[in-house]
This record gives sequence, C-alpha cells and structure tokens, in this order.
Amino acid sequence: MITPLLWQQRQQLHYRVRDFFLKRGLLEVDVPMLSVACGTDPWLDYFETTHPTCYLATSPEFFMKRLLANGFGDIFSLTHAFRKDESGERHNCEFNIAEWYRVGFSAEELQQEVLDLVNEVTGLNLPLKRTTWEQAFESVDMKKLKAEHSNWTLEEIEDYAMGAIVEPNLGKDCAEFIVDYPPQRAALAKIRNGVACRFELYINGIELCNGYEELANAEEQKKRFLEDIEKRKKLNKSIPKIDEDFLAALKKGMPECSGVALGLDRLYMLALGKQNISEVLLFGK
Repeated sequence: MITPLLWQQRQQLHYRVRDFFLKRGLLEVDVPMLSVACGTDPWLDYFETTHPTCYLATSPEFFMKRLLANGFGDIFSLTHAFRKDESGERHNCEFNIAEWYRVGFSAEELQQEVLDLVNEVTGLNLPLKRTTWEQAFESVDMKKLKAEHSNWTLEEIEDYAMGAIVEPNLGKDCAEFIVDYPPQRAALAKIRNGVACRFELYINGIELCNGYEELANAEEQKKRFLEDIEKRKKLNKSIPKIDEDFLAALKKGMPECSGVALGLDRLYMLALGKQNISEVLLFGK
C-alpha cells in the first residue's frame, strides 16, 4: 500500500487531468461499469456475472458513444475499467482510465491533445513523433518468427514481436505515436487509404493510450463484431452478447469524431517516476 503523501501527490495529478478537460470545454459524464452487453475484441478477456449475465466494462466506450449520438458533444469520463487475467508491473485487472471524444477532430488533432495532456500532467514537454505500423516493424525479422512459431497466427506473431522487440524501443525522449494500423487491426476505427485511423502512444517503451478516428457505420461495425466472435470461437473464448443499443446509436447517427482511452495509472507512474503500477494504487494486485 502506498503512503498517504504519495497518494496526495497522485491525487493532485488526478485533479490536474480533470481540470485539463474542463478548461477545454468538455463535459464530464458518468456511465455504468456494469452492462448487459460487451465488446467482442478477441484479445480482451472480461469479468462476467451470472443471474443475470452482465459484464464489467473494459472501457466506457459504448455508453459514451450512445451519448454522442444523443447530442452530448465533446465529453470525457474518468472511471475504472476491468480486464480479466491482466496483472504485472504495468497491468492491474482493475485500473483507472480517462476516455474522451472530440466531435470534428481528426486522429492527428486528437494525438496533439493527448500529448498536451501528458505534458501538462508530467511536466516533461515531450516532442511528438509519428511512426507507422509498417515502419515500427522494419527491425523485425518476420520470416524468422514465422518459422519459429509456425503454429501461430500472423496476429499472434505480430503481437509477440510488438511486445518483445518493438515496444521497448518506442518513445525514447519523445511521445511516439504508432499510426496507420493494418485494416484487420482497426477495431472500432475508420479505414482510410487502406489503413486504419488508429493510434497508440508510447513513452519510454510503455503504452499509454489507444485511440481512433471513430467508425460510425452501424453495418460495418456489426460485421466486425461478428468477425471478432468467429475469432473468439477459434480461440475457445467465451462469446459475449453484442451491444445492440450501441449499434442502434450508430444507426441513429453518431457525429464524426475521434476518441481515445488513456491509462491514468501508467500516466501517474510516468509523472511520479515509478516503475510498478502498484506504486500508484491504494489496493493494487
């Protein structure tokens, strides 16, 4: 358990995050952490309740997009998120998240705002660097990895390479955004010019956020959900209920926007010079 003094320092950073959004005119929203439906991401595992079946949110995304479709405009949420079987120096199965959406913003404009927040909270004044997914893998011998792991899918090999080879070298003395993801890694992002309008931020080898220029087409989104479910079946993972309320919001009409989720505990680790996520949590495991 951290000391009262360190907790006070952490909370001062938390207040600074909220103040950052309020000064920029965003509206804070409070959304449920428990839902009758869930995201379908094949690589995320979620906590599930019984009688009735509900899910602890892996992010507030779907609720917030329903608000966007109902005219709420620029919004942010500082909340908790839950991901099963995630623990370690940089992971906790329950963690703090800042998620926000900017109507009319491009992915590039939102990247700059993410960096503004990071620099405001940490005082590091880091420069922005953009690296495409393809550029990030230039140092990786994919042929060798495919030969060594012939029973792995391409996505599994790429995930391994990203974590073991690429990530540790990202964000050296800068805020490095990985951009232009392959279409199969679009998740909830738009596809433009053959690449996904998705980005992730790395500083000192640590991933801080995941953002998109948001997909607003309900039919395309449902197609991706169904594709995810097929992948989950092949991985012998549980099959969640598709969020029909979210799809209905997309059909109603969500404005053109970009959104991002940022791990606050990792941001506070960076600001306070800590190496383990448990050092910035009162009850981390």
